[in-house]
Amino acid sequence: MSTVRTVVVTGASGDLGLDLVRRCLDQGAEVLAQYRSRPERLAELDPAGKRLTLVRGDLAEDDGAQSLAVAVPGHWHGVDLLANCVGGARPTPIDELSADAFRACLRANVEAPYAALKALLEPLTRARGSVVNLSSVAAFTGGAFGPHYAAAKAAVVGLTRSAARELGPRGVRVNCVAPGPVASGMTDSLDPAALRGVLAGTALGRVVRPEEIADTVLALAGATATTGQTIVVDGGRYLH
Repeated sequence: MSTVRTVVVTGASGDLGLDLVRRCLDQGAEVLAQYRSRPERLAELDPAGKRLTLVRGDLAEDDGAQSLAVAVPGHWHGVDLLANCVGGARPTPIDELSADAFRACLRANVEAPYAALKALLEPLTRARGSVVNLSSVAAFTGGAFGPHYAAAKAAVVGLTRSAARELGPRGVRVNCVAPGPVASGMTDSLDPAALRGVLAGTALGRVVRPEEIADTVLALAGATATTGQTIVVDGGRYLH
């Protein structure tokens, strides 16, 4: 973590984003945290506001990502790490899924991280930084959340690979973490029987802890010869 001094986290007030912000602050980094709701969860991590800057907005809106770029502190040398934790979905079976809900899922899970990456290209290039997008094991297995979520998270994997090829010559690495069921509010929304079925097919037989996702994000940020990769962190459900 010693080389990661400046971090932007999108979706920072969610369970995974929140834990990553906490880890980065604990290790001495300065963090710009984007959120849409629950700012109090973030504010308590740095009550004095010395190393944490909060930005409220919707990255899928036209000016949302630009507002994020403008908020990058002027004294930063660039952005060492952009961690796209933005996203999520409500579990919905295919016969109940509306076209509007499908499109909204794509906007939140694909358009938002893409917009953040595009808006922060200049400071990422300046720092020869790293981007880590959060996908999901559902991109490879389908899953209990429904086709909208699996399709969106599969698109994040494609976005990661394409951006890695294009941005590599600029010194910017782009990787992806694909969590399995994580101890979070989103997983809590699953039917308990469905969750038990998922965990029954998992080698470790348990949900993943948010700090285990944060560890993987930070490891990728420091893996200077790794780009275009998707690391599955699901306790051994999807073995490949």
